[in-house]
Amino acid sequence: MKKSFDHITNGWMYRTAKAVGDVVVISALFLVFCLPFFTIGASASALYYTVYRRYQKKSDEITKDFMRALKDNLKHGIIIHIIYSLYSAVVGFNIYFSLFGFNGLKLPEWYTFIAFIPALPLVFSFPYIYPLVARFSNSIKETIKNSFTLCMISFPKFLLIWLIFLLALGISVVFPPSALLTPVGAAYLIQMITEKTFESAIIMSNSRAESEITENGDTENE
Repeated sequence: MKKSFDHITNGWMYRTAKAVGDVVVISALFLVFCLPFFTIGASASALYYTVYRRYQKKSDEITKDFMRALKDNLKHGIIIHIIYSLYSAVVGFNIYFSLFGFNGLKLPEWYTFIAFIPALPLVFSFPYIYPLVARFSNSIKETIKNSFTLCMISFPKFLLIWLIFLLALGISVVFPPSALLTPVGAAYLIQMITEKTFESAIIMSNSRAESEITENGDTENE
């Protein structure tokens, strides 16, 4: 009996079904905890962490990993999501106002270009924000600052993160059932970029720290 069961679990059909099942479960958890609007950030961080644990660390405890990450990142995730949502709303209204006016009031055409400038901080900091929340313990200010820095040192790779995110969102909107697959698919592709950037940033930071220690030692010897 045991041989028969082992044969089944080692078969390609079982492995495929389990792989698809993991994707559906993780995506479903993400979607459920996105329903309260203010928890979207925490849920996105938990999604990233769970995908990282499942496919990088080969963890099979996907539900436990998700719930643990959700709990750990709840405060930071909520605050960061609110900050970005309010900022996006202001920037979006400013752009709309510059293009179409408001209550009969029209702005000069030259202002349209200026209206897009406040969107740059959002564009250059959002791609890494939730992966950072998921993987590192920092203050909210440091997390936003580090996200902006990582976008700078990974240019133009961070644009690929935007492309993956927008493509997954677009597919989910056009074909809603795909939402049970696209969150994990997007998170998996994004972490292929972000994890390499994290490694490079850590190496750079360690090298800088070693250089400072060496310089301080040389100064003391002098």
